[in-house]
Amino acid sequence: MPRRALLAAIALMALVLAGCGVKAEPTGAVDPYPTQAVDAVGETIALSSAPTRIVSADPGATAILRDLGLGMTIVEAKAATVGDAAADPTTSLVIVPLATDDAALAALRTATHAPIFRYGADPLATAPTVVTQLGIAVGRGPEAAAIARRMAGGFEALQQRLASETAVRTLIEGAGFTGYGPASAVGLDVAAAGGMNVISTDQPLDITALPGLDIAAWVSLEPGGSTLASLQKFPELATVPALRENRVIAVPKAGYPIDAALPGALQALADDLHAAPIATG
Repeated sequence: MPRRALLAAIALMALVLAGCGVKAEPTGAVDPYPTQAVDAVGETIALSSAPTRIVSADPGATAILRDLGLGMTIVEAKAATVGDAAADPTTSLVIVPLATDDAALAALRTATHAPIFRYGADPLATAPTVVTQLGIAVGRGPEAAAIARRMAGGFEALQQRLASETAVRTLIEGAGFTGYGPASAVGLDVAAAGGMNVISTDQPLDITALPGLDIAAWVSLEPGGSTLASLQKFPELATVPALRENRVIAVPKAGYPIDAALPGALQALADDLHAAPIATG
């Protein structure tokens, strides 16, 4: 995403936070239920009482819920098991990643009567908004808003830094020598950290075409991605700037979770993308 659009997203996020009243501090004990919040796809989620069992298939949401003091209510699940976990009749709320496909959502809605909150941020600078909304949904709006404000400050600092940096031409590569485009989870991370994808869609990589892409940074998805040593074994890649300058960066395959640590993780990725070249000899 262009920096101008990303900055606009940050401004919009700030307005949303202000509109939710997150700047006001609570003046006394107020029952937040029933709650009404908006998830990452714009759907309204409501709880009539405090949640007693939250099934979460998103690591970032799980971390935020723990930060909000709801660790005892969380049942962690994966995509393959979330339906079984959510079928328990005591489930109050189900949280799934934004990328969950329609077929999986339809099956989940059949399996559970609990509200389903889709959690994520695209672009990542809107993450504080979804954190605030999740907090509102579970009755912890002021606490979530405090986390969101700190996240927003981290994103603002990152964008101020990147405003004076040139975008770094970046290839994202994972298992099977597959390249990932800007719409992937790690593609969003790279864009937020000042990188620019050199391929536009997820696709198998043609090793003979890579030297012509002027790749300044190579993001290797772990587990499964290549290492600098393994890439240097290919004579065809000898002229790729990222390999000549020792700029092969390991990033988690699933990308960084959307939690309180996200701005710091993106700052570290920006450091690696923009690091001074190191000759490999």
